[in-house]
Amino acid sequence: MKDNINLLQQNLDNINSRKTEFDFGDNKVWYKSHRNGPTGIGKTFEDLLGKKEDNLPLPDFHQIELKAHDKIGNSYITLFTKSPNIPRGVNTLLRQTYGYFDSGNDQKILHTSVSSSLQFNAKSNHYFQIINDEDQKLLKLLIYTSDKKLIKDNFTAEWSYEVLQKSLLKKLKTLAIIITSTKHYNGKTYYSYDAIKVVRDISLNQLLTALSDNKLIIDLRLGVYHSGAKKGKTHDHGTGFRIKYKDLLNYATTKTLK
Repeated sequence: MKDNINLLQQNLDNINSRKTEFDFGDNKVWYKSHRNGPTGIGKTFEDLLGKKEDNLPLPDFHQIELKAHDKIGNSYITLFTKSPNIPRGVNTLLRQTYGYFDSGNDQKILHTSVSSSLQFNAKSNHYFQIINDEDQKLLKLLIYTSDKKLIKDNFTAEWSYEVLQKSLLKKLKTLAIIITSTKHYNGKTYYSYDAIKVVRDISLNQLLTALSDNKLIIDLRLGVYHSGAKKGKTHDHGTGFRIKYKDLLNYATTKTLK
């Protein structure tokens, strides 16, 4: 793994030795974003690495997961995506039961951010909460009415400790955060990739502690396919386990490479 980190550092050094047409007089190498919007920061870096974009649940670069992050920002980092694994098909049950019609769609969707404290979704008109059931070794999604009464359904969306542990080991054995600077000029966005912060071996216990500290959020992004063979079926856009960069540093061992 040390060799892979060194290879990533060599790639970053190469990126920062190239000449571009964007000179802001600060002795940095700037690249115009390859994509509009917040995903441009990561898309541009992966393009510079020569990495093709994919949605595979595997690390991005030689067993290293990459996350580009604006060092002055306060945004969330998606650690991994994992739908509830209990019971089977629970995403469709959630969407159909607690979703809402949006933007003229004839099928319900459900987009909401959930944490260990009650979170109200106005479109759904429900409160959502994640709890850690240590006895059953599960995370559970609890849902409440608009007056905060717990709903007792015949199903509860759950993540087993086992499936969370597998996601951590598969995706986050080594996480490299690419510390990035951002400039906006003449309506365009530019990035300078400044350093690498290596985060190693995020444990299940650290994940659960971040949840109990109300620092971890889980984003449910349940839509519907509107065409093709899957038309009308639930489209999971990625149930993201997310944490702010500054908070992640409190739960993991890190090392900065210049």
